[in-house]
Amino acid sequence: MSVSSVSRRVRDVLRGVADKVVELDYPINYRERSIDFVATIGEHSKDRKPQQLSNKGSIVVRISSSKSSGINSEVENDLAKFADALDGIPIVIDDEVYDNIVFDYGKIFVSNERTLENVIRERELITIYRRNELYVALNVGLIEREINRGSLRISDISNILGLSKKSVENCLKGLGLVSIDKAEKLVSEYGSNMILSINYGNLREIFVKKNLPRSSLVKEVSTRALVYSLNKTAVDVVMREVAPEGESSLRFYVDFSKTQSVKYVKAKILNALRLAREFSALTEVVISDQSSLDLLRREIENEVGGEVSQYIKFSSSSRVYTFQRSST
Repeated sequence: MSVSSVSRRVRDVLRGVADKVVELDYPINYRERSIDFVATIGEHSKDRKPQQLSNKGSIVVRISSSKSSGINSEVENDLAKFADALDGIPIVIDDEVYDNIVFDYGKIFVSNERTLENVIRERELITIYRRNELYVALNVGLIEREINRGSLRISDISNILGLSKKSVENCLKGLGLVSIDKAEKLVSEYGSNMILSINYGNLREIFVKKNLPRSSLVKEVSTRALVYSLNKTAVDVVMREVAPEGESSLRFYVDFSKTQSVKYVKAKILNALRLAREFSALTEVVISDQSSLDLLRREIENEVGGEVSQYIKFSSSSRVYTFQRSST
């Protein structure tokens, strides 16, 4: 299947299950791009009742051009950083991988588009492939409830799974993942409700735990702000400001010095604007040369009209820009 046909399929999947979907086409050369879609899922997703909503968050997606080309470090880092800034998960879509298996790959995940849809909709059994084994999730809530009622003991589970009591306790307190062969033993003894399919929440938890410490992913500007420097997408820098009460806001930065052509930087800004509109963020365009700044401002105003002042700020310097060089 071609990249374009996979992209169309992913676009349809995301539009069917997500509240917001932003499709990016910068860099214009597809092979140089690290992010293709950014989507959020939540209480208004289609085909889901309010009480069923366990999936809520963001997904940052890249369509793999071919399995043989692999995933380079810049793509992996951009996906991971942007997903972390949005409290989401990063995923590469590769139509050559098996259905209903999510591959745990470095800082990101890999699946095909059908699996992505099933993960979000929570239909069919999804497994995750890590450490050369397939895993599902224990139904921790059910197990803990039965233990509290006295109808189940940790020792019962440890005997069936062939694990120590300590290992079972750590599993219940941690990610709650169990290999397929062990899950089959548990299901055989207690029934299928003892295990759960891998869902968005599991992937988010895995991403947070397996990812590099934030000190190496971001650069702290203050105790309330995190800065993520990206390499191969429309936004060069994302700043996430966290309020004392826990709420966060986003600000995007476009660095003109990285793209000297007005044509290309215009395309870059328009892509950043798509993100800004959906995430209620401000895009700051940093251009040191005043004549270039004025030219570009006119170009963008002609393109987007009166909306430009709401979403874009043009400036010759930025406090975040000074941190950009040293961030990872």
